[in-house]
Amino acid sequence: MAKTNEHYVSEHVKVRDVDSVSTHTTHEVHESHAPRFNRARFDYDRRNRTAEMRQQVTTFAVMIFLTFIAFAMVAAGLDKAIVLPILILLAFIQVILQFFYFMHMKHEGHGVAKIFMLSGIFLALSFMVTALYLVWLGDPLK
Repeated sequence: MAKTNEHYVSEHVKVRDVDSVSTHTTHEVHESHAPRFNRARFDYDRRNRTAEMRQQVTTFAVMIFLTFIAFAMVAAGLDKAIVLPILILLAFIQVILQFFYFMHMKHEGHGVAKIFMLSGIFLALSFMVTALYLVWLGDPLK
């Protein structure tokens, strides 16, 4: 075996001395490891991105429409007993749409974030119920 500037780090990895390697040889090594362009994969990813963008734009339009309905109901001067539950329902729908389409909670791998959000919602509802009980139903500490 002729003496070269190569030595083995392990049985599979061959390393060359940096000083003795020409630029042309290094370029050839990098080209052999470069991933090849996969047209089918590119087209598949493009279709998925386009579909997701279409869903986000549609969801945004629905949320704008729900906001328009809420403003129209308040501007019309309808009875508070009718408007308030509908506004709360519309707000809840918008929160769900925000979570799933703009915060990407519909994708895999967001289990911990979902648990924290559900815990926060549970705590917020618990505080709201307690506050409503204390304010409207009397003072239970007497």
